[in-house]
Amino acid sequence: MNGDSTLVGDVSAVIQRLPRYAKLAWLLLRDPHLSIRHRAVLTAAVGYSISPIDAVPGIIPVIGQMDDLAVMLLAFRWILRSLPKERAQAYLSQSGLDMNTLDADLDLIKRNGLKILKRVRLELAVGMAFVLGVGKYAGREILRSLKDRDK
Repeated sequence: MNGDSTLVGDVSAVIQRLPRYAKLAWLLLRDPHLSIRHRAVLTAAVGYSISPIDAVPGIIPVIGQMDDLAVMLLAFRWILRSLPKERAQAYLSQSGLDMNTLDADLDLIKRNGLKILKRVRLELAVGMAFVLGVGKYAGREILRSLKDRDK
């Protein structure tokens, strides 16, 4: 894919912030004033991220981890935007983050995830065309050779 090195650089910047995001999750989960609904969403997002069973399995390099990260970032954004501004800002500050960074990371994951999916779809289409084309050709040749042998 054109720009593979850019993707790796962009995603590595997000990966370097993972400890900050982990701290944010920890702070939110420890807050006794966090609503049950917020706590449930955050717990579900963490569970999804560490579970081996999800929409895009983690065994698929890069995209398998990007969907887990996207779920976490979406949960953080939803929770923080529904809290009073001062409280949300306090969590972000204690984590060494800000809302602009969270939004930018989420946008980056979304953009690059779509690029990768488009690339995979194209390569699958080309691969299937090749397999079907070769298979069809090989099938005709086998039938022709069988007919020639029977004569």
